[in-house]
Amino acid sequence: MKRNRDIVSLFQKHVAKKVAAVSSPSPAPAETEAEEQPHAQEQERVIEKIMNPAPSSPPSVPLEAISPPPSPPPQPPVYDINCLPQDSGERLPIQSYPVNDQDTIRRAYILKGPFQLYTHNFSKRKIGNRECEFTCVWFHKHDWLEYSIKKDSVFCLVCYLFKKGNGANTFIVGGWRNWNIEEKALIKHIGSKAYKAAQERYIGFVNPKAAIDYHIDKWSDEDLRLYKIRLTYSLRCLKFLLHQGLAFRGHDESEESSNRGNFLELLKFLESNSEEVCFEECSK
Repeated sequence: MKRNRDIVSLFQKHVAKKVAAVSSPSPAPAETEAEEQPHAQEQERVIEKIMNPAPSSPPSVPLEAISPPPSPPPQPPVYDINCLPQDSGERLPIQSYPVNDQDTIRRAYILKGPFQLYTHNFSKRKIGNRECEFTCVWFHKHDWLEYSIKKDSVFCLVCYLFKKGNGANTFIVGGWRNWNIEEKALIKHIGSKAYKAAQERYIGFVNPKAAIDYHIDKWSDEDLRLYKIRLTYSLRCLKFLLHQGLAFRGHDESEESSNRGNFLELLKFLESNSEEVCFEECSK
């Protein structure tokens, strides 16, 4: 009886579950769509991330670790010829420019020529009891002469470009304006060693070939005669040493040496017997 009662109770439970499943209402379609919509949106977001990934930001670097880019090397200065001051009283000294640019500056001023104002109304100034002023007539006689409006003084273009040393700089710095002396100071300046040396460098700079001719033109007939004599004696000494098979050079040819070699000692012997043989000139 007990076993039959258990079987019946099992069947009753099964039937009750069935009836409950049939009698319970099914969820409405709207509720099903509402539940499925968030799930579908989540799937779309995942697919979008896979298909179009967002660009990854670079790793942050501390500012201390970032070194600035190397600065470009400084460019050499460029000089505009038209911007160089023409008034000799406003110019910078040639030595103030970089060494590699000085020849460029010289060419620019040589192309421009000396600053000569023929139509300028030169100012007068009282020197002693006289009213003196510069006259443009001096420009015709001295092509190197320049007049500065700023300083009311004259300068020398040749010395400005090519003078060396620390000698008298009147015609380079400050300028000359003693009009009462008139042309005497200009003639004296031409005869100075500083101007002559600057003039030689000027000629050699403009025309190197002409510089050689300039040196030759300065030689007098007496200089040429003595030069030929010294050259002849030097050649005779060479010929004698070659004929005898003797050495030319000495072990010590300094001026303090007691034996400067056969060639120099032979020239020195000839000098003692002839005034026209200059040992210092022949030995060069």
